[in-house]
Amino acid sequence: MSKKLIAVASAAALALAGLVAIPTVATAAVGPFAVAIDGAATNSVSRDGTTSAKSYQINVPSADVLRFAAANNAVGTTNGTVSVVKLTVTTPGATDAITVTATGGVEVITDTVFDGGEATTATGTQTLSDVAADGNATIYAYTTSTTAGTVVVSSGGSSKTIFISGLSTHVYKLNLTATATAAISGDVTITGTAVDAFGNNLTTSVPEASWTVTGLGGNFTGAALTDTFTYDSTAKTYKMVVTNRSSAGSAALSVTLADAVKSVAVTAFGTPVLTAFFTVNAADLAAQVTALTAQVAALTADYNALAAKWNKRVASKTAPKKAVTLK
Repeated sequence: MSKKLIAVASAAALALAGLVAIPTVATAAVGPFAVAIDGAATNSVSRDGTTSAKSYQINVPSADVLRFAAANNAVGTTNGTVSVVKLTVTTPGATDAITVTATGGVEVITDTVFDGGEATTATGTQTLSDVAADGNATIYAYTTSTTAGTVVVSSGGSSKTIFISGLSTHVYKLNLTATATAAISGDVTITGTAVDAFGNNLTTSVPEASWTVTGLGGNFTGAALTDTFTYDSTAKTYKMVVTNRSSAGSAALSVTLADAVKSVAVTAFGTPVLTAFFTVNAADLAAQVTALTAQVAALTADYNALAAKWNKRVASKTAPKKAVTLK
């Protein structure tokens, strides 16, 4: 073999060796798409978030702060400020784009915003985009409604829908009315609703022991009153009946709640209404009926006298109108 051919063969061999030695860059997928949910909520087989009926429950915020606690944490549903769930997203690619869409009362925020420590119920949004880091991302979700809404997380052509509903346990506003006038020792009825800061009826009714009705006036003075207490689970209304004062006159009633079921006042939620006051008149209704009957009789007599004069003019053809009917 000539020196020229040997040189060409050597160069080719070196080039081939160099190609074999070039390192490859890893492009394999990080893992299958998945969304794991965590939070101190009702987390069980019957509440796995797969359907509206099985919606994952978390507290409706009872204060304008958002806090997270891991599942099975004792503070769970007894503490209205633990009110977010964490969604840990795994994407097929290391830096895949993620889109999140929420419906109903559900809103979402990124971990960057949540970890800043200043997130409130006004911070969230119903649509956001994020990018995975090393195939992972964290999104937080909360809801201001006891009706189930959804969070749809999508990435790399895959998506997962999670149903979330709120658990409301703290009263922010009482909407009550009361009888204005009742018979002496008759029934005075107080009725209405108790809702949270977002207008939701509480998930479970406020128990009778948490209500106090106090009277002032006549034999009401200094008395705690409640003859009957009922709750309509369909209409979500409360009804309390007390016996009116035993003598004629006015009386006052106040309705208050135990601290354990009251929300804290939050400027962003408006002024709380956690006490109701009413003035009730105790009257002798029989005497009132007699007096009103006499008034009607007197008015009828006056009308008939005027009608008779008018009809006399009609009969004498001095008035161009028709006769009127007597009462």
